[in-house]
Amino acid sequence: MEKRHPYLKKYHVLYSIEGSHPVYGRDVLLYIGKTDGGIGNRLSYHEEWVDDELDPVRVRIASIGEFTDWDEWEKLPHYPKANPEIVSKVEALLIFAHQPAYNTMWKISLRQRNGIRIFNTGKCGFLLPELSYLYYRG
Repeated sequence: MEKRHPYLKKYHVLYSIEGSHPVYGRDVLLYIGKTDGGIGNRLSYHEEWVDDELDPVRVRIASIGEFTDWDEWEKLPHYPKANPEIVSKVEALLIFAHQPAYNTMWKISLRQRNGIRIFNTGKCGFLLPELSYLYYRG
């Protein structure tokens, strides 16, 4: 059963964990992840290593939606829960572009991620405000 928290919603499908790293220093991007079964459940898988961190970590959560234009985006209270295939593509591009310290998958390859362009809005922390597959593959 998913842990309930007032900030965790069903449409949240991505998260990042920020904290300190012995090589990269303080306030760095440690991990980017996705979930199909709820953010609270997925974050519980990280409890063991997060508990071992010397400094507190910060978790940022996100939803994904298709961007049409800024006027439409500002009208939406939130995006509906995104298609898992799209979530996987977005996660892969975010990991490839940002190289988080604790991620292992998607750091060296971007295959099958064509056509993805990401606009990070809101409080996106250490994530780039915009990135695309074409930037990395031309």
